[in-house]
Amino acid sequence: MEIAQTTKKELFWEIEQLSSPYLAELQNFIRYLKFKQTSKAATSIDKIALSPENDPILCLIGIVDVAPFSENLDDMLYGAV
Repeated sequence: MEIAQTTKKELFWEIEQLSSPYLAELQNFIRYLKFKQTSKAATSIDKIALSPENDPILCLIGIVDVAPFSENLDDMLYGAV
């Protein structure tokens, strides 16, 4: 805890040395860091791994097997061989 207090004191001293335009820039940077911190925490909590049976993309693979959708699909995607 003492290290955090020392760091805060050093930051306050450094901030006092800045002119007004740089204070505004620092404030924007601090807001960015706070956003980054909260979004990182939210993404780590919200990550949910889907099982292959419940993955909606995997459920759709192979669903279209009717011409003209499936006809020549490889040729359209990868070029005629």
